[in-house]
Amino acid sequence: MTKSRLIDLLKLAVALGLLIWLFLRLPDPAALWQQILNANKLFLLLGALCYTAAVALSGLKWGVLLRAAGVAVPVTRLLTYQWMAEFFNNFLPAQVGGDVMRGYAVAVDTRRTADATASVLIDRFIGLLVFMLFAAVASSAMLIWGKPDGAAFTPEGLVFMRFAAVGTVIFTVALCVVIAALLSRRLKRLFERLLGVLPFSARTLPIWHKLATAFDVYRHRPWALAIAALGSAAIVVLTSVNIWLIASAVDPGSISLLEVLAINPIIVFALLVVPLSPGGLGVRQVSFAGLFLIIGAGAALGTAVGLLQQFIGYIVSLPGGYFWVRSGRRREASAAVDGK
Repeated sequence: MTKSRLIDLLKLAVALGLLIWLFLRLPDPAALWQQILNANKLFLLLGALCYTAAVALSGLKWGVLLRAAGVAVPVTRLLTYQWMAEFFNNFLPAQVGGDVMRGYAVAVDTRRTADATASVLIDRFIGLLVFMLFAAVASSAMLIWGKPDGAAFTPEGLVFMRFAAVGTVIFTVALCVVIAALLSRRLKRLFERLLGVLPFSARTLPIWHKLATAFDVYRHRPWALAIAALGSAAIVVLTSVNIWLIASAVDPGSISLLEVLAINPIIVFALLVVPLSPGGLGVRQVSFAGLFLIIGAGAALGTAVGLLQQFIGYIVSLPGGYFWVRSGRRREASAAVDGK
């Protein structure tokens, strides 16, 4: 057994351990399963449609960045690559697996490796910024005007909302400053000097240079970045509605869409930071359970929502597996023809 395979198995074991630990802490796991089985099927279907629309919109948004860099890829092929990436995200133990897959696919298709890589980096960066911006606005709005249903925050919920508001505002401002520095030659040189004198410059400077190279393509095409940001905003709304519909299918009125907008980016961030298992299995459910408990919706409901969203993600991304197998057979056939 190779070292990488052993690490993957260990990650999967940790993820399953997290699930077992979570279920052992639930007061009535049998009732949880009954809630899942009795969930409103129409709401679940609508949630799946929102998830599907978010995947398709992700592909179209990425296509805008590629076209701005002069890389022409047909829409149908873009969507195929995006679904393949979603399949990799859900069935491989690393959230970045899908990004590598779609970048590689376009690089092979167009022979534009640098531009393909840059588009994926910018797409991910802009998406993270917009997700954090939504969390900052939603959490700050609830701190100022209260919860949409008028209910008071629990002490833990109030602490969390303050932490979320301050943290996401700081994170959003920091990302905006970074983007401004990347788009300005003068600020970019200033940041390089600053990073050069800070600790761990040997690690941070190469990352900075990669981001700077990626943004160079879009310095004179800000419209592409603006469209990508709008697309990311629509994706945040779709994925948040997906979570809200799933929660409403299990327990109607248990959580508001504004509360989901506040916690959705935090869950996404947790899956990126802790890529333990396929589709974030285990990490997703623990994140949902903890955040739902803190905002007063209950850990059991959070667990149910996490499991149902995981299942929907697996189902929606399955066509990507078919596209991946088909593309492999096509490459084999092309190689055989070229060898004759």
